Amino acid sequence: MIDSQTAAFIQTGVSISVAACGADRLPSMSRGMGCLVSDNGREVRVFVKRSQAAELIENICYSARVACVFSLPSTNRTVQLKGSDARMEVFDAADLAVVEEHIALFLEQVVPLGIPEEVVRVILAYTADDLATVVYTPSAAFSQTPGPKAGKPLD
Repeated sequence: MIDSQTAAFIQTGVSISVAACGADRLPSMSRGMGCLVSDNGREVRVFVKRSQAAELIENICYSARVACVFSLPSTNRTVQLKGSDARMEVFDAADLAVVEEHIALFLEQVVPLGIPEEVVRVILAYTADDLATVVYTPSAAFSQTPGPKAGKPLD
């Protein structure tokens, strides 16, 4: 479970990386397209593009383990969540608004840093039928913000 402040943070314009490993213990990673926290912080849903996350999806189905990193570009504040009960679900079209809001908030973060909006829109381009949902219960949470507290568990 995560607290309300962490839940709010990971649902902003953060960069989201989703990672898992398979039987070979080699990592796979994909970009998250948005995040939704429910059940008072007991459930995290991260949206990924199936066309870019095939190995990640396979590894989650194999191990049920996942690690997600949420980093705010303007401040480098970074949080890592881990889960050991991850599963894949079919994307619910009702969550399209979450994906669109995430893209808008992410653009607000990176365009002022000099990254052209057109480039970001190409990177984040998607079709609804290509989206899938990673669902898990956060079992561990860490600060990964660069500095002396990086790697320490969140309070």
